[in-house]
Amino acid sequence: MAQHLLDKRDSIVKNFLSLGLLQGANAIIPLLAIPFIVRALGVEMFGKVTFAQSVVQYFTIIINYGFDYSATKAVAVSVNDGRKVDNVFWGVISAKFSLFVISSALFFLLSIGYGRIEEDLLLYVALFAINIGYVFFPSWFFQGIEDMQYVAILNFIIKLVGMGLPVLLVTVPDDYMIYAAMPSVACSVMGIVGFLFAIRHYDIERPSAEAIREERNAQLKNGFPIFLNTLFAALYTVANVTILGLFKDDYDVGIYSGAYKIICAIMMVTSMPLHTAIFPSIARKMDESSRTGWIYYKRMTVYVFLFGLAVSLCTYLAAPLMVEILLGEEFLAGIPLLRLLSVIPALVIIASMFTVQGLYGLGFTKYAPCVGLAVGLACIALNLVWIPQLGGTGAAYAWIVAQVLEILISGGIVIWNVRRLTNKIDGWEK
Repeated sequence: MAQHLLDKRDSIVKNFLSLGLLQGANAIIPLLAIPFIVRALGVEMFGKVTFAQSVVQYFTIIINYGFDYSATKAVAVSVNDGRKVDNVFWGVISAKFSLFVISSALFFLLSIGYGRIEEDLLLYVALFAINIGYVFFPSWFFQGIEDMQYVAILNFIIKLVGMGLPVLLVTVPDDYMIYAAMPSVACSVMGIVGFLFAIRHYDIERPSAEAIREERNAQLKNGFPIFLNTLFAALYTVANVTILGLFKDDYDVGIYSGAYKIICAIMMVTSMPLHTAIFPSIARKMDESSRTGWIYYKRMTVYVFLFGLAVSLCTYLAAPLMVEILLGEEFLAGIPLLRLLSVIPALVIIASMFTVQGLYGLGFTKYAPCVGLAVGLACIALNLVWIPQLGGTGAAYAWIVAQVLEILISGGIVIWNVRRLTNKIDGWEK
């Protein structure tokens, strides 16, 4: 592994900006394309594609597993051990490929057993192909070594081109396949290019087959609690769209999806880059000293809390303007939904401080699946009760309640464990 990597120490601000650009390419560019896409597809066809995306996203969760955090942490704490980082790199790639094969088999079984997929099989296959990119693109590696600027620029260029084509080519509702397929093509290209870039630029060497197998098994084991928590979290993020599509028509799904995509875009350029930039530093400080890690964690929590409030306030005030500009007059019914959901970015940012940074970063990972399961089941129950009566508004309420529950439960676990450790170890570990 290249020596310059071993000595590299990028700042959180630098990585936050790089990650913001990376997530911006994933969220803002497609969002800017939506005014053109929605007007060409119409609300119903837009809702149809969004429902299909929600189904495919479950398979993406399986493939990504918990590597965005478990593998990131493994790289971050081993950054001075080139051989270990090489093993982690190839072990995670091997694990992701295995999970892709399993997901493909599950997708095939679902496609022959669920009529809605059979009716639009080509649409679902085109969307499922995005997972090829997720297999190869080592975002967890770049996050772990805290060097995101190159891949952020690369991702920005590819997404800019990839989303520019649908704007030019999608002109009528029947062009929905172009809108569905182009992100998959862009992500696949980005994944392969990022994979080759990481190997060449950081001189990553391929270890023995036995070493890859051992590391793959270790990473699958380490990432399992995070995978479960992510899967359960999907029950109160992705499942609202899926359940809404089961009870309501494509028009209702389309209205809700417009507000939903705006909120997701806001979170992708605020919450996700913020927490992925902070996570390696908290993990490293906690590995060095429990006391230092906890003090650093508390300080960052205050900053993140204030940042989250500012994001939600701006979203609430700008909701009418965002709907009118980004979605168009057909989506004006979604303004109340967007204002209702404007609290979500703040709740997600705060909740992530207790889950991603608290449970994962401070070493309480074993509690994560329990939190995710409890909150996920509660949200599913609320969705099933509220969506038939309230439609998209019910889905929004269920999501908000779920995030509040996650904050209360995960926050309580973090505080309880810290106090327990403090009492058990005099003055805590120095």
